[in-house]
Amino acid sequence: MLRSLIWQLSQQSDQIPASLDDLFSSCESGQRQPSVDALQKGLRLIIQELLQAYVVLDALDECAQRAELMETLETIAGWRLQNLHLLVTSRREQDIESTLEEFIDNQSRICLQSALVDKDIQLYVQHRLATDKILQKWRKDDVRQEIKTILRDRANGMQAFYSGLI
Repeated sequence: MLRSLIWQLSQQSDQIPASLDDLFSSCESGQRQPSVDALQKGLRLIIQELLQAYVVLDALDECAQRAELMETLETIAGWRLQNLHLLVTSRREQDIESTLEEFIDNQSRICLQSALVDKDIQLYVQHRLATDKILQKWRKDDVRQEIKTILRDRANGMQAFYSGLI
């Protein structure tokens, strides 16, 4: 995630940000991997060079290394950069919620009701099954119904968190 954010945000500059060049040099010109601390420092410097930085991190619950991700998000929140706007989404998972609650206030949290989200997902799945050429191979009604049911039941809503302070 850190590498991806550094790359994406550095693309906003006309030239290679000095902080990215320094990070590359500190890793023996790419011969070794930077530490998480070095990546965080590089990201912070790149963000500080931008007028505004908008970051969207979707599906935190799908991350295999959640503890590390939550630590990184907590570090980023601690920077209190006024030009950084972060939107993160996740299904309701206790470890994610408890960590984010530490640095995102209640007013900045949005819970998407599962019934509303599930209906949207159901409509989307029906549309795709009806119009997507690749999905047309499942023509039997029982298979199509099973696809709809499984996707609807597993959707179970999601939780979105946002903070302008982060």
